[in-house]
Parts: sequence; C-alpha cells; structure tokens
Amino acid sequence: MKKCYLLGHLQEFVPFLQREDPVSLVYRKLSALADAEVRERRDLIVKTDLTRVLVESTVRRTLKEMEGSPKRAVRNLVDLGLQFSSGRFQTRLLATAQRMLGNSKSAYYDLVRHVATHVDHEIITGFGVNLGYNSCTKGARLIRETEAQRGFNIPWALHLFINEEKLHAEPEFYPALLQESKSLGIYTYLLFAQGDLEDLFPLLEQEPDCAFVLFVQGEQVTDSFLEKLRHANHVMVSVKAGGKMLQACRRLQAQGRLYAVHDRYTEDNKGRVLSGQWLASVLPAQPVFAFLQRDLSCGPETRQEVYRYVTQVRDGQQYPLVCMEVEEDSLLIDQVISEGECLVGFGGDGSLRTHEGFRKEEKFNIFHHFLEEVLGIASPKTAPRLVRS
Repeated sequence: MKKCYLLGHLQEFVPFLQREDPVSLVYRKLSALADAEVRERRDLIVKTDLTRVLVESTVRRTLKEMEGSPKRAVRNLVDLGLQFSSGRFQTRLLATAQRMLGNSKSAYYDLVRHVATHVDHEIITGFGVNLGYNSCTKGARLIRETEAQRGFNIPWALHLFINEEKLHAEPEFYPALLQESKSLGIYTYLLFAQGDLEDLFPLLEQEPDCAFVLFVQGEQVTDSFLEKLRHANHVMVSVKAGGKMLQACRRLQAQGRLYAVHDRYTEDNKGRVLSGQWLASVLPAQPVFAFLQRDLSCGPETRQEVYRYVTQVRDGQQYPLVCMEVEEDSLLIDQVISEGECLVGFGGDGSLRTHEGFRKEEKFNIFHHFLEEVLGIASPKTAPRLVRS
C-alpha cells in the first residue's frame, strides 16, 4: 500500500496534478475546508506551541509599553531578545538593531512610535510572530535540518506569481504547494496577483501560521478587499508606488494595517532611486517598509549600486521606514539562516525564477513537479559561501 505524499498515512487516493505520487482523499477534503470551525481548529494548533505563546505575550506587553515610552521599551525588547536568542539570524539581526538604537536621534524611534500608535497590535503580533518565530526561528531550524538530510538548498521565503486560471481550475494546487513548502521549513511567502485579490483569501485563511506579503496595485485596495483583510492578521500589504498609492495607503492606515510600498527599478530609472527622489516620493504614504525590486534587464553593476544605496539609507537612520532590496536582502537572510544562497520564485506560468534569472525548462516547472524535486535539481548543496556583510 502507498502512503499519502503530504500527510503520510494509508488511505484511498486520488491522482494529483497528473503526478505519480498519490495524495489521499483525506488531504483533498482537508485542503478544501475553509469554514469557521476549521479555522478555529487551525488557530488552536498554532496556540499549542508554548514558545510561540510566550513570544506573543512579550510582544503584546512591549507594544503596550511603547505607547508611553517607545525608546525604552524597544531597547529593553532588543536586549531581552539578545539575552535569550540562540539562532544565528536572530542574534545578528538583534545585534544590528541594538547598535542602531544606540543613536538617540535615530528615525527608527519615530517608526516604532508610529507603528505602536497606528497599527493594530494584533496585526503586529500575528504577522510579526509568524515571520520572526515561525519562519526565522522554528522554520529556519527545519530548513537547516532538511538541507543536511536532502542535500539541496531551501529558500527561507517563496516568491509566487499567482496564476488566476490555475487558482480556479485546480483549487487544490496552491494549498498543496504551501503544505509542501512548510514541510521543508518555509513559512514566509511573497505573493503577486493581478486579478481579483479576494480569490486569494481562502488560501491565506488556511495558513494562519505563515507570514504573507501581498504585492498589489493601489486600485486593487477596494472596500471589499479591505473587508476580507480584516480577518487576516498574518498578511502585510505592499502597494505599488505611483498611481493610487497614497489613497490606498491611507485606507490601509485607517484600518490599522501593517503595510509597505514597492517599486521596480531599471537601468533607465535607477538615477531616480540613487538620488533619493524615489524614497522622498513614497514618504508621504508613511509605509513601514519600502521595497525595491530589480528588473531582469538590470546588470550586476546597477544591482550593486542600488543595494549599496539601500544599505546606506538603513545605516543612515534618517528615514522612519525600513528600506530593502527584495532580492539582495532575501539572499542575505537566506545565507545567515543556512549558510547557502537560495532565492526561489515561480512565475505565473510555473517557471522557476532565481537571482540568476528564469529557468524555463519543464523540469523546473512547479506545475509539473513537486517543489522538492525542483530544488533538488536547481539548487544542490555545495561548499558554504561567505555570508555577506
């Protein structure tokens, strides 16, 4: 008898996406459930992690203290984190934060005050703990263990360009992909969707222990979208710069959301980024993060120039937001977590995208192969590389 590929038990089976590995009817039924009772059960499973409960309690208490004395509260939280942190990523991140917060004039204190005042504390806790604990602590540990056993690199986050047609025609595909990803230790997802964003919420609701960053256009932030978003504390929205960015961000802020802005840089517009004009243009939206994404047409020199600028902005501490280059900073986090270099995304046609470009061959297509198979071929383990400074 065969075992269910995803749940590991013996049961009746159904063919899954024309793959040889069987998936049980039990899993198929579970993945289709999204009613209130199932969400309650999933939330209960999340809460049974005692360490997570303690982390959540500490975050909530600190957020309350930040309302009165943000400088002291955030310094105390960082000091406490360093005292008890055992992971490489957390230790490095907290040490950097401690150094930056030694500057009493740091704009990050203004950012902390703004977040504590304007963002719903349950959203900060839900998204923050999923990202910091589930992904970068518990998930990172599983990534390292799995990499050592299986012999291939695993990304700490997965970038997915949602295929709307597949989302409707094969509603079990994306839930199964996320389940497989979590089994490898991946709990953070960057989602890009062009169609009706409301179609994504059944998928998001099934994974309350993950952190999702949803990249959208300003005009996609509608009343109905915001209503759905009210029940998704583990989701952060990033709005495309320009267009209706300002209106969308104001609506997100009015709902107490954690949000970011993003833009794509090219060889032609990099001057606007490097001069500081782009950053100045998004400051009125008051985002917590400002994400820059490299266009595939950019050469390595432009990529390095922009990343130097991004790190200078962060180190300068003059702006009340966190500026990031999505690709470079994802690689940096991945290297710290597992001493490798692995950035993985999948386009709307299922093709693999890494920091080196698209891989269009069928063997790298997530619509035809399991994630583990793709990673095994595309990113085998080699000798550890030096971690970026």
